Amino acid sequence: MLTIVEGAGAATKREFARYLDMSIKSTTEVEEELELSRDYGILESRRWTELTAEGVEIRKMLCGLRARILEDAEAGDDAG
Repeated sequence: MLTIVEGAGAATKREFARYLDMSIKSTTEVEEELELSRDYGILESRRWTELTAEGVEIRKMLCGLRARILEDAEAGDDAG
């Protein structure tokens, strides 16, 4: 979340898209951390399934937002 907030202050839409890309990668990292938590018995399997599904949905939303921001930038509206 904080990476997205930081990126929202970017000078251009392309730069903001770069921050969104970092956030997308972070969702993958969190997904792996959740898997480790499940494997070590810290997180119940049922809860892991719920949280992982939420992470996938968040990643899809971020990918959609990033694509839209890049479309706007390519259309010539690259101002932040």
